[in-house]
Amino acid sequence: MVKVHAARTLAEASLVRESLAAAGFEVQLRGMSRPGLAGEIPIPDAMVDVWAREDDAEGARALLAGLDARAHLEWVCPQCGERNPASFELCWSCQRDIAAGD
Repeated sequence: MVKVHAARTLAEASLVRESLAAAGFEVQLRGMSRPGLAGEIPIPDAMVDVWAREDDAEGARALLAGLDARAHLEWVCPQCGERNPASFELCWSCQRDIAAGD
């Protein structure tokens, strides 16, 4: 097993684990109690580590990089022109559904 990600919180680590598991990767979380020590120990030492099998590490890292890239995408509402995070299904300004046809 090799470390493929370091998460600041247990919630983030759990989301990463579930994303990797859904894609068929075998993963483990290590250091789940460390985030509570942040401030008492250096921040890098207080992270939860996500580990994958060595032969899956490259694929797991690629999947996580793709997820991170998509998290920063935006879409522009065709009705009002406002920018919306990729995670929004409705425009925050006019409530138009992204799936609605033009």
